[in-house]
Amino acid sequence: MASPWPPSRFWQYWALAGMLVLTAAFWWSVEGMTLFKDGAARGQIAYGLLRFSLLILTPALVLVWLLAGWLRRRVGETGYWKMLGLVAMIWAGAALVTRTLAE
Repeated sequence: MASPWPPSRFWQYWALAGMLVLTAAFWWSVEGMTLFKDGAARGQIAYGLLRFSLLILTPALVLVWLLAGWLRRRVGETGYWKMLGLVAMIWAGAALVTRTLAE
């Protein structure tokens, strides 16, 4: 007998989270590159935070979302959601602070 698909609600929630994660990552990539090219990030802190959020945090957010199956086996479902939430909060905070400093 075939096992039911999806095996749990985890993958349904993962797909919903993916819509938010991928939309936010795309938005910040476009917005951040616009800030970067316009030179809007004045000061070392704003410039460094902008580069860090674009080069490190945005790919980390997408990778944590993509590696769901691998991470789920290692840290469990609740651990995975906590990890994704932590990365998302750090990423959102960096994007918010960068936007605030750039304006």
